[in-house]
Amino acid sequence: EVGAIDFITKPIKWAVLKHRVKSVVAKVIAERKVKLLAYRDSLTGLPNRLLFADRLEQAVVRSERSRTSMALMLVDIDDFKLVNDSFGHDAGDKLIKAVGQLISRSLRRADTIARLGGDEFAVIIEGIESPDDAISIADNLTTILEHNVRLDDQETYTSASIGIAVYPDDGKDARTLLKNADTAMYRAKEKGRHCFQFYKPEMSVNAMERLELENSLKAAFENDEFVIHYLPVIDIHKNEVAGVEALLRWQHPDKGMIHPADFINVIEDCGLIVAVGEWQVQSVCKQIKVWQEAGLENQNVSINLAPRQFKEHDLVALFQQAIAENGISGESLSVEITERTLIENIGEVETTLNKLRELGVRVLLDDFGTGYASLAYLKEFPVDIVKIDRAFVAGIPDNHEDAAIIDAIAGLTRGLKLSLLAEGVENERQLDVLKGLGCQYGQGYYWSKPLPGNEYEQFYMNQIYNIG
Repeated sequence: EVGAIDFITKPIKWAVLKHRVKSVVAKVIAERKVKLLAYRDSLTGLPNRLLFADRLEQAVVRSERSRTSMALMLVDIDDFKLVNDSFGHDAGDKLIKAVGQLISRSLRRADTIARLGGDEFAVIIEGIESPDDAISIADNLTTILEHNVRLDDQETYTSASIGIAVYPDDGKDARTLLKNADTAMYRAKEKGRHCFQFYKPEMSVNAMERLELENSLKAAFENDEFVIHYLPVIDIHKNEVAGVEALLRWQHPDKGMIHPADFINVIEDCGLIVAVGEWQVQSVCKQIKVWQEAGLENQNVSINLAPRQFKEHDLVALFQQAIAENGISGESLSVEITERTLIENIGEVETTLNKLRELGVRVLLDDFGTGYASLAYLKEFPVDIVKIDRAFVAGIPDNHEDAAIIDAIAGLTRGLKLSLLAEGVENERQLDVLKGLGCQYGQGYYWSKPLPGNEYEQFYMNQIYNIG
């Protein structure tokens, strides 16, 4: 006869039991890891897009029930692709982690930060009393995200653009809020980056217009609608033509001539700037050859370069080929870069500029005084000429602060043996002040508007004739 005690007192196989317990624990841990990976970004540990979508839905529900406002912010790292291209993907990952940590530390515990993918983060701020609360937070974010970050042995400047949509004014559901915050973020990019922008209803119309413009620009390039006009540069002490600046124009079949201010940002953002830039270098070199054959010797043409051109094209090879094919000298060319280009791609830009200078190409730093460049950069980088932004020139002689700024810049450039070129000279009073401050060159409507190649040829000949 068998009783319960016969089963209870059977010996326990501890090894088997231990193995089974380990298996169960391992399974539980694995399931938790899978669940965590499903809702967390593997790089930053922040909520991912899936978890963010759920939290945004919940935030909308809570705001609706409590009849309070909330703000959704989309934060996008400016020019992140350039960091990846310059320093590699490992450095890019480090930057993303650093940005995630900076944002996290600046928020309240109740706020949500998520990484949506790539270089884009989302922030949910609940319980705001007015848009001013969102302004304060966004202003703080743009400030803390504007700094130099050390990536391994290199240092890069970083900033962010932020788009903001507020519940319920900008959307009463998660999908609409997300779409409108994204639209606002792209508007912040268009405004020059490193800023925040609230959503406005007219932006949705503008977004469609932008897409149409992008498609039109691509078609314009295919149809040879881009042309180059040339703005003379004058030696203001000798009253002689010292060179020209090549400026892109769009000869629209219906709208006529379109200024680059209306389309250049779109060309840069959509990547068309690389192909257009290559065409521009080749076209300028061909024009220099035409001028030389017409008797215009010693012409120097400056070409504006965008940040992306340093990343997605071998600029040195492009210039070498164009110079050789047209049988001209590298000394016939100059390149213009902005302060932003200089700061954002320090290593790559410096290497490229040094190689271009070996070809005889001069380097101009454009819009000095409006961005991030400092005396240290002027000392370290291969710059030949500094251009004073037209914003400072426009105020003289009546605005003494502008005159003082120009005087200070002139002092810096003299100490570094650099030349100074003033943009936007429109009258003789401005010219007299610039001469007195030690500026060597000028350009502007006081002398001439930008001209087609054949009209510049006539302008140059007239100048020679008048002077002689």
